[in-house]
Amino acid sequence: MKLWYEKPAEGWIETLPVGNGNLGAMVWGNPWKEVLGLNEESLWSGYEKDKNNPQAKEYLDKVRELLFAGKPAEAEKCVEEHLLGEYNESYLPLGNLEISLAPQGEVEKYRRSLDLDTGVVSVEYDTKQGKWKREVFASYPAQAIIIRITGSSPVSRVEIGLNSQLQVEQKAQEEQLSFWGQCPEHIDPNYIPTRPENFVQGSKGMKFSGQVKVLYSDGKMGEQKDVLVIHDVKELVLAVGAVRPSKEEKKSYEELLEEHLQDYQKLMNASSLYLGEEPDLPTDERLNRMKQGKKDPALYALYYQYGRYLLIASSREGSLPANLQGIWSWELRAPWSSNWTTNINTQMNYWHAQITNLGACMEPYFRFMERICDKGKETAQVNYGCRGFVHHHNADYWNSTNPVGIPYGEKKGQEGSSGWSMWPMGGNWVISELFKHYEYHLDREFLKDTAYPILKEAAAFCVDWLIPYKGYYVTCPSTSPENRYISPKGDNCCLTIASTMDLTLIHEVFRDFRRTCEILGIQDELLKEIEEKESKMQPYQIGEDGRLYEWYEQFEEPEPGHRHVSHLYGLFPSDIFRKDEKLVNAARKSLEYRLSHGGGYTGWSCAWIINLFAILKNGEKAQEYLHTLLTRSTYPNMWDAHPPFQIDGNFGGTSGIAYMLLQSETEVMDILPALSPEWEKGEVKGLCGKGQTTIDICWDKEWTEVTLHTGKIPFTGIIRKGEKEYSVQVEENQEMKLKL
Repeated sequence: MKLWYEKPAEGWIETLPVGNGNLGAMVWGNPWKEVLGLNEESLWSGYEKDKNNPQAKEYLDKVRELLFAGKPAEAEKCVEEHLLGEYNESYLPLGNLEISLAPQGEVEKYRRSLDLDTGVVSVEYDTKQGKWKREVFASYPAQAIIIRITGSSPVSRVEIGLNSQLQVEQKAQEEQLSFWGQCPEHIDPNYIPTRPENFVQGSKGMKFSGQVKVLYSDGKMGEQKDVLVIHDVKELVLAVGAVRPSKEEKKSYEELLEEHLQDYQKLMNASSLYLGEEPDLPTDERLNRMKQGKKDPALYALYYQYGRYLLIASSREGSLPANLQGIWSWELRAPWSSNWTTNINTQMNYWHAQITNLGACMEPYFRFMERICDKGKETAQVNYGCRGFVHHHNADYWNSTNPVGIPYGEKKGQEGSSGWSMWPMGGNWVISELFKHYEYHLDREFLKDTAYPILKEAAAFCVDWLIPYKGYYVTCPSTSPENRYISPKGDNCCLTIASTMDLTLIHEVFRDFRRTCEILGIQDELLKEIEEKESKMQPYQIGEDGRLYEWYEQFEEPEPGHRHVSHLYGLFPSDIFRKDEKLVNAARKSLEYRLSHGGGYTGWSCAWIINLFAILKNGEKAQEYLHTLLTRSTYPNMWDAHPPFQIDGNFGGTSGIAYMLLQSETEVMDILPALSPEWEKGEVKGLCGKGQTTIDICWDKEWTEVTLHTGKIPFTGIIRKGEKEYSVQVEENQEMKLKL
C-alpha cells in the first residue's frame, strides 16, 4: 500500500514524511538536489520559566461577580487584564539537509513513493547513464534517519550540508558532518502582529547538536569544510541523528533496514483495511478524481493506514506526544506554534490509537499527562487557590499550564484572548484517555500507578472549581472553547457560567475516578465531596427546539456553524450521553443545526463530525463527511488541511473510519455499525475492542464474518450487527469465528 507520485515535491504539502517518534524528515525527491526537512521533537524556543499569575487569584471573585450580574463583557476585560499569563513557546524546524549530486542528464521514468508496508520513502528515475534510486526511512531502533543512494554509474560529486533558520554551526570531518547550535529564548506565536519581540535569540535557549555520518561509500572523500564532499559515488549510505545519540554503528544498510522493519511492522501490521483494489494511478491524481465525483473506496483504506503510519512516526515510547503537526514543521513561527492545543487537537491525535491497535503509541501521551499534572498543581494553587491540577488550552515543551494571552514583554492579555485562553478544563479532556486505556487493556497496574494519581488531582480541582449559584453548583468563569454568543445586551461574548462542555468533562472525571476507586478497592476521602457536589450540579438543558444548550442559556450565536462542537463531547469522544436517549437526540439535533449553518469547514472539525455520525450509526452521513475530508481538506501528500497543515484531521479521520466498522463496550461489540454505503465489500483486521479483544471483520453484500480474538482475559458478551445479537463466550487466548 503506497502513496506515489510522478514528480518531485513542489512544496512542503507535497513532501513525504518519515519519523521515528523523536526525529522526523520531509522528503522532497528532487533528482539532483535532495532536500530532507528535518525536525527533532525537543527543539523549542524558550527556557524553564514560571508563567503562573498570582494576581489571578485576587481578581477571580470579581470576574465571577460580574458574570453573575449579567456583565460578561466587563468580566472578559477583567480576565484579559488580570488573570492570564504569557503565551507558549514554539516548536522549531532543525533545518534542511541538502544532498546535491552532479547532474547526469535528463530524467525519465520518475517515481516517488512512500511504502506504508515498510515505512520507506523511495525516489527512482532513469537517465541515459543508467538507473538511480534513493531510499529514506526513520529507524526507531537506531534512533536515526537512514538514507541510501545508489546508481548504476558513478556520480562525480556529492555535497552534503545543513541549511537552518536556527543559529547553527557545522563542520565536516572524517566522514561525518557535525552541527551544533542554540535555540532562541523566545518566539512569538505566528498570530501575534510583527514586532521586534517576535524573535529573541538571547543566550538562555536550549543547546543542541547532531551529525550526518557516512556509513558506507564506494567513492572518495573530498575536501572537507562546511559540507561533506564525496567524489565518484555509486552507492552512499548516510545516518542522520540529532540531540539523541544514534545507535547504527557497525551495521550495514541491510541490517539497519531489517531491524527497522521488525520494529515498524510489528505496529503497522497489527491492523489493516481492504476496501477493493487500488487503481494504478498516482495518489494526487486519485484525490483529484475523487473531487470530480469518481468513486475510489480503496483510497479510504489508504487514508486509514496512512493515519496509523503518521502516529507510529510521531509518537513512540520515550518520545514526546504528537503535536499539532505531528513532528513535521518547517516554519520558524509555525501555525499556532505547532504546540499541543488541548481544547480538541492534541486529544484528537490519539482518538484512533486504541481502536486501531496502536495502544503502544499512547505512552508519550500518558507521560505528557503526568508532566502537566505536576505543573498544573502549581497553577491551580497560584492562580485559583484550588487543590488538584489545572491545565488550560495550550502546552509547550516546558509544560506550561497557565491560561495564555499575554504577548512577550507585555503586561495584559490581547483583546479577545479570553475566548480561548480562559478554559481551565483542558487537563480534564487530556486525561479522558486514562480510564479508556484501562477499559481496552484491563491493566490494574496501569490503573493504580498511572491513572489513579492523575484522576485524583483532576477530581480535586473540579470539586474546588465548582461554586454555588441559584441552587446549583456551576463552573465560573466558563467558556465553550473558542465559540462566542450574543449577550442579552447585544455584546459579542465568550465568558459565561456552566457551559455544557465544562459540566460534561467534570461528570466524566468524577465518574472515571469513582470507577477507578471501585476497581482498586480504594475508599478515597474525596469521594464524599464528589457525591455532595455532583448531585447538585447544574443539569444539562435542552431548548424548545430540541437542541442541547451550549451555554447556561440558549443564546443567539454570531457564528451558528462554528467549527467547534464542544457541547457534543458527551456523545463523542466521551460516551457519557450515549445511554440517555434524550441527550443523544438533543445532540443529534444540535449537530444537524450546526451543519445546516456551514459547520465542519476545517479538517479536524470535519473529522469530528465523521466520528459523531459514526456513533449515531449513520453510515451515509459519516461517508458524506469522510468524502468531504478527502476532497476539501486533504493536501496532495494526504496531510490534513486545517488549512494550513494540522495532523489532527488525519488522526480524527482514521478514528472515524474505525468507528464506522466497530464500536465496543466491555461486553458488547457492534459490528459495522455505520458502514459506508460505498463499501459493499471489504475486510478489516486487528481492530481492538474493550476488554483485551481484537476483531477481524470480512463482509460482502450478503454476509459478514467476524473473528474475535481474546487476550489474557476471556470474553463473555454480545456481538451485535444491526438488530441481531449473538451471545458468545470465548476463553482466554482463543479465537472464535461467527457468520452473521
